[in-house]
Amino acid sequence: MKNYRGIVQTILCVGLTIILYIGNIPSEQPVQVYGMKMATEDMVDSVEETVSTSTPDPTLTPEPTPEPTPTPEIPPSPTPDGVVTPEPIITSTPVPEEEPEYEYVDFAIADVRNYVNVRSLPSTEGEVVGKLYGGAVAQIEEIAGEEGDWFKIISGEVEGYVKGEYFIHGQEAAEVMDSYVVKYAHVQVKKLNVRVGQSTSAKKVGYLENEETVKVLEDCGEWLKVQYTKETEGYLSAQYVMITESYSYAVSPEEEKAQKALDKVREARKPAEKVVKEETTEEIIQVVPPAVTYTSNEELRKEIINYALQFVGNKYVNGGNSLTNGTDCSGFTSLILKEFGYSVSRTPSGQYKNAGRSIDISQIQPGDIVCYSSNGGKSCTHVAFYMGDGQIVHAANKRKGITTSGIEFEPIIGVKNVID
Repeated sequence: MKNYRGIVQTILCVGLTIILYIGNIPSEQPVQVYGMKMATEDMVDSVEETVSTSTPDPTLTPEPTPEPTPTPEIPPSPTPDGVVTPEPIITSTPVPEEEPEYEYVDFAIADVRNYVNVRSLPSTEGEVVGKLYGGAVAQIEEIAGEEGDWFKIISGEVEGYVKGEYFIHGQEAAEVMDSYVVKYAHVQVKKLNVRVGQSTSAKKVGYLENEETVKVLEDCGEWLKVQYTKETEGYLSAQYVMITESYSYAVSPEEEKAQKALDKVREARKPAEKVVKEETTEEIIQVVPPAVTYTSNEELRKEIINYALQFVGNKYVNGGNSLTNGTDCSGFTSLILKEFGYSVSRTPSGQYKNAGRSIDISQIQPGDIVCYSSNGGKSCTHVAFYMGDGQIVHAANKRKGITTSGIEFEPIIGVKNVID
């Protein structure tokens, strides 16, 4: 028994001596113990995949290097081809959220013949909260439904759910948005006749009062063909209206009810058949004088910017038409200018092509429209008001809302002077 124990102790001592000898082999010499070298290489390979493909093979003889100084840990960042490369950590300032590829990423247009219901839930079981007629626009808030086939949308005063199959949306919608703009005539006089033809001798259909708005069906030059009521069309003199561009929006049950009531009022304005022949030499009954006058161009420009700044902090809504409840970049500029009697297109490209006159950026003044392009100059994708001192005020995007920024917000392709 004692001999057996002595043999075991001798074997253990020899084994320990071999292990200690191997542990003292210099690192530049490869380990020859079967299985141990393979295990070491596999482990190093896995580290390389999470740090860098440029890490040297540990089985090669490295050149002597000085004692490294401690450096902050650098997290890996995957590139599109799957290779992992290190990026420095910025600790002094927070990393900003990534901007969307383009401003109208959530823009949608109803692609239906008549209308589609907007519901309170992403299901046909949801209550109908509005109607979205063909060509009406909306902002997509989120994807919903068990199969992700419903959009939660905001359109005008309506918020709810519509099946995604009924929309043109995203980049495709942004490319055709100019085709879905609608013209509206805003009456600028106390009363204005609507007639069956393009003449002051044509029979009256009815009349519109100051600030009433009707949809323009056709621009005939001196006359406009308009949708007087749901069932009645007519013509009015273009001289006494301001034309603006806007989109069509979803209609809530309350709005639909109000429109029906207005149609009844307008139907009642139709002249009785027995009325004696009217005086037709004057189309306009009474001009409404301008509410405010400005002593100088500089004062007007300053007032426009001051008015625009009141809405900073309000939200951004693709296709929106409200300075308080949400609008987009071109909606913001067109709605502000409308308050001062100026009519411009509802879209960025329309403002770039048709608003006012083009000027050099060296001539820019507060109140001018700065036009930007995020697609290499192919089209105007964003507009803003110049404030002065290298600053703009605009409806930036969903994350920032209506805000102020430096003029170099995006690449500038033009400046438009609408005011003079």
